[in-house]
Formats: sequence, structure tokens, C-alpha cells
Amino acid sequence: MFMKQMKFLLVALMAVGVMSVSVTSCMNGENNPVYTGLAVAECVSTYLEESGYVETVPALIQTATLLDLKYGKTYMFYYQFNTEEQSVSAASITVTLYQGSAPVAIDADDDEGPVANSADYEADAALYSLGTSLFPSSFLLYNKKLLVPFGYWVKVEENTDKQKEEFNKHSFVLTYDVTNIASGAKTFELTLNHKISDAEGEKVTRDRWAEGYKVYDLTAAITAFSEKSGTVPTTIKIKTKLNTSTGGSLEGAIDGTNEVTYTTE
Repeated sequence: MFMKQMKFLLVALMAVGVMSVSVTSCMNGENNPVYTGLAVAECVSTYLEESGYVETVPALIQTATLLDLKYGKTYMFYYQFNTEEQSVSAASITVTLYQGSAPVAIDADDDEGPVANSADYEADAALYSLGTSLFPSSFLLYNKKLLVPFGYWVKVEENTDKQKEEFNKHSFVLTYDVTNIASGAKTFELTLNHKISDAEGEKVTRDRWAEGYKVYDLTAAITAFSEKSGTVPTTIKIKTKLNTSTGGSLEGAIDGTNEVTYTTE
């Protein structure tokens, strides 16, 4: 009965193969057949019999603990499978989550954009970095979705609940301004704004930095750009403010940029 339930609860994920990072362990020697990797993926079905895949390599995660995954959302997760049983280049693979880890949702919140620029969205803190140890720069996923990796300053709290509250104070709003875009323009500039919602008068010392990831759906922003330029952009330029000094003050911050080639294929 349990085995039937496990099979029924398989969750289908559309893996972005080009951005998978191999982290294969060598602890068991060079002949270890277990392949371990990192994937950024979109949930395309929560029922195996409804799975559908277009222009990508599907991965079926074999577990009964993923009922809270949401259709159409993007997740980051570590996975593994035995290469003696399945080929790395197979049309589809069945994987398990690495050491019981869970997929982490990385889609931007509704209020994080992309949205037209306004004073309400301007940054009140600088980021530590634009890029992380896993992904050194931003990149385009698929279907007009952009992944932006970054580092930011945080306070280390004494327990899990307090730490979650601290993380929830941070938002990363992606804004754009199309008012001055000329006809035929090919570069679309986006600004990543780091905002912190501390209480009025609250003084917080943030002396550690964490890595974060956000996926932004560029559909509406690209439409706004195209209406002004008459064409789609070929380059997406992400701008932000960076400060590696403790706390990430805007005072003394420098400009940081990433450029991404935009394609509709």
C-alpha cells in the first residue's frame, strides 16, 4: 500500500538542464556511480499522469513529501541518481532529493516586480554582491524568466523563528523605466532594489552576509519595452548598489551590473 502511494505522489519537475551544476561527490572514490547535481526547475505537474514536457529534459522526483509544491513555480534543489541505472544524457530521469533536502521556492514575490520605477521602490540598503558562489551572474531561464543571484547583509538571530523574521524583512524589487527608451533600442536596463522593513526607530546590526536567489517573470516588462522601442531587447542589463562593508549602507556603495543576452528561443 505504501509503495503505491509513493508512486502516486511523484511530482514532475521541468529541469533547466543547461543551468544544472554537478556537485558529484568523490568521497566514495572515482568509481562512485551516484551523480549529484543542483537544478533550477519549474513544477509542471503534481500528478505523474498529467506530466508534459516541451523542449527540456524532465526529472521525476521520487518522494512522497512534496505535496506543497505549486504548479508553475520555480524551485532550486539538489538531486541524485545512480548512473549505473540511468544515463546522464537520458531523455528523462528519475531522481531523489539529496540527503532528504527539500526544494526551495525562488520566485520573486508579487510585490517584488518587475514593476515600473517609483520612489516607493528605491533601495534603502546596498547588496553585498551581484552573483553568488553557485551562480556568479544573472541568467535567463526560459519563458522570459530571469534568475538573479545576490549576496546581502543580515543579522544572525538566536533561534529559527527569529532568523525567519529577519529574512522576511528583506525584499528585492526589480524595477524598470521605459520613459526614455528610444525607437529601435536593444538594451533593457533593470534595477535591483534591496529594501529592508525595520520598524521605525529600530536599530539593527547586520554583520553577516547570506546568498539569495530570485526568479522574475519578465513578460510584462518586455512588453512595456517593446511598445516603446518597437522591438524586443537583445541585452538585459541588471543594475544595483553594492557595499561589502558591514551593514550594506548606501553611503559609499558602488554600482554593480550584470548583462544577460535575451533570446526568445
